[in-house]
Amino acid sequence: MSHFNPNQHFDVENWRDQQIAQRTKDALAARDAAFAEKHAETPLRELAQYLTRCACTLRHSPAPCEVDGGAFIEQRFGSWDAALRAACLPPTRTKAKLNGTARYRKERAIQEPLFLAERKEKKRQKQIEKNLRQGQLAHEKAVKRRAKRAAAEAKQAAAEKTTNPCQAEMT
Repeated sequence: MSHFNPNQHFDVENWRDQQIAQRTKDALAARDAAFAEKHAETPLRELAQYLTRCACTLRHSPAPCEVDGGAFIEQRFGSWDAALRAACLPPTRTKAKLNGTARYRKERAIQEPLFLAERKEKKRQKQIEKNLRQGQLAHEKAVKRRAKRAAAEAKQAAAEKTTNPCQAEMT
């Protein structure tokens, strides 16, 4: 049984935004994983310096979601407040949400044109496949018509031989 509701319209813009948001979150998670892998052996002092640089860039104490590797740094220091104390930064006042961060907006600006280009390419590939299928169907129809025509001509030739046996022997 289908769950399609004919009275409910599909919101393409909302779907597109959801797809781009998911791609952005996945890309940020991949960056976090790469950061954790790259800095697995980095001393805590250098991670604290990294947080200080991030704070200077952001002009406030960062939340874990505002920096690459935030969860990794939090795990290495034991808590985010401990990481901020090591970097001589005041604790964050509010808990930032990922989609409100500059990091998210920057990554989304990268992911949106990539998503749109992929959708365009996918549509182009579908059209090519459709054209190939239509061409193949047209070819199959032409082959059937030729076979039908050849069968009809053979049947007609056989009918002529049976109706006029003398003429068939002369040829």
